[in-house]
Amino acid sequence: MTYRIELVAPFDGARWSAAAEAATVVIVDALAGTKEKRATKLLADEAAARAFVDTKARERVAKGYFASEVPLRRALWKDVKGEVAVPANAEGDDDQVLVIDGDARLPHGLELDFRAGLLRVRDDEAPIVGLLVRGDLTLAGPLVNWEDDYGPFLHVTGNLTAPAIATGGGRVRVDGDIEAREIVGVYNHGWVSAGGALRARIIATEHTVDAAGPVDALRFDGWHALVYEVRAGERDASNPFDHAGVFVAALRKGESADLRAARTLVAAGKPIALPAFSSVRDDFRRTMSKKLAAPEKVKSIALTGKNLTTLPDELFAFRALRTLDLTHNKLRTLPARIGELVELRELRLRGNGLQRLPDAIGNLVNLEVLDLEANCIVDLPASLARCVKLKSIRLVNNPYSYVRASFGAWQKVELMWALPEVLLDLPALEHLEVAQTFIRSIPDRPFESTRLAPITVKDTLLCAIDPVLHPQLTLDLASTHDRAVNYIGYWFDSDEIDTYALRDPKKATHGLAEAQAVLKLVLRILDVVRPPTERALAKFETQSKLFADRLRRGGGDAPAGSAARQFFAAMTVAVEDWERSAGASELTAGVKALFARHG
Repeated sequence: MTYRIELVAPFDGARWSAAAEAATVVIVDALAGTKEKRATKLLADEAAARAFVDTKARERVAKGYFASEVPLRRALWKDVKGEVAVPANAEGDDDQVLVIDGDARLPHGLELDFRAGLLRVRDDEAPIVGLLVRGDLTLAGPLVNWEDDYGPFLHVTGNLTAPAIATGGGRVRVDGDIEAREIVGVYNHGWVSAGGALRARIIATEHTVDAAGPVDALRFDGWHALVYEVRAGERDASNPFDHAGVFVAALRKGESADLRAARTLVAAGKPIALPAFSSVRDDFRRTMSKKLAAPEKVKSIALTGKNLTTLPDELFAFRALRTLDLTHNKLRTLPARIGELVELRELRLRGNGLQRLPDAIGNLVNLEVLDLEANCIVDLPASLARCVKLKSIRLVNNPYSYVRASFGAWQKVELMWALPEVLLDLPALEHLEVAQTFIRSIPDRPFESTRLAPITVKDTLLCAIDPVLHPQLTLDLASTHDRAVNYIGYWFDSDEIDTYALRDPKKATHGLAEAQAVLKLVLRILDVVRPPTERALAKFETQSKLFADRLRRGGGDAPAGSAARQFFAAMTVAVEDWERSAGASELTAGVKALFARHG
């Protein structure tokens, strides 16, 4: 059976064809007005001959050739812009657009770049700004856009089917479904959107790739994220995949994946993903399979940096564990089954966003080290008092930088305002670290432990310590004032409050409520510590000016200036709400005055 591809160069009549019959390939090349050139090549077998035809066709497509049967024409942007739904890129009315009227099947791929591939033009011609397909588009090769900062558009009014899609700054809109084996989005300027469903084996992107309908894919959202399975639009956060279990070795770059290298593989028709995927849970089962045969012999397990939101059930078969390291995951809670690991001596939970520990933690009667640094611990259960061998507890940096992510919204955030009373009941406690917390009080009784080493208490909200009750503790009061003032800059800031949402009338109400919650939290911190009013007002002035500048730049749906007025009016309401519960002060009066000035 003959395998044949026929291509034509746009608008100049040049034609090219290649046909594979068994192991023989015949190539015919004819420029407009010239005699055709014919060449024959014998390959090893039929598969090699077909691959040779595909390679030569890709070379021609890169020069602007396309399938001869496709009815391609040019139109002006002003005549089609009403039906093109892609983000604007400064198209002018007289810019040219390629149009395909009806369904199209290209026996090759499509390069979506200015002056390249199908959009190639003469040097003296203006670039073609995009391609409009009025129907379905089916590609035999990949859709690729190389320029990261910008690119032409592709709008398909039907469905788009391709073996792979890899875009940089290009804009792709498909009114129907998108189906591809692999979808890659490089950098954050591109845009791929389906009006229907989006189906792929894997989506790996740093920019927008979305669908109005259901999404089915394994999805990696760049910037060192892990990979999650999405089915019918729902993400399974309980069973993440790391990069080694998804991407081919050439793409693995530290703890992330190199999406530019992925685009290069896509363009060459090579896979970016492994033939079979392996999740973190699968990896645990596989790597522990031999150990599961004799779990009583396993003394130490490390599951660090896996973005776990739950713990594998198989973990609890290792009842003889002495060390368990769960550092840098996303465990907001621990299962009660943690109490089954009664032989544990060390439990390391740093950097998870944990808010509370289960009562079952008290079953770990042999525990000596508990590392809770960089979490969002609100309190510790009374059952911890049963851990009578506990020597070291780290509560440093609670809450950590991702406090909003841990609780889901600023309106839900809770803080550990008091030193947990159970810590005073631990008879073997030797080392206690509580720096970078919001502790503002200590229970009015001494520590039971006689072994507790001296502690310099800094970066908390404590303003005084009773030296008779707590002779082991020395307070750094200057750091208390610094911490309180610094949190005006840390939290009352555009990194924590979405200024774009405040400019969007549909999102502004929620955005303002979140901003009010942040402000009240900051005022609560300041009310405890009462640092010099001048310092606090100077920091509020700096932050308010930043908000005013950003909200007045526009860029959203709200008119310039109105978003800033609305924001500062809402912040004034938040201060007045706070005053009703805590009382007015020189600070709150000053804050309202500067809000009035900036609004």
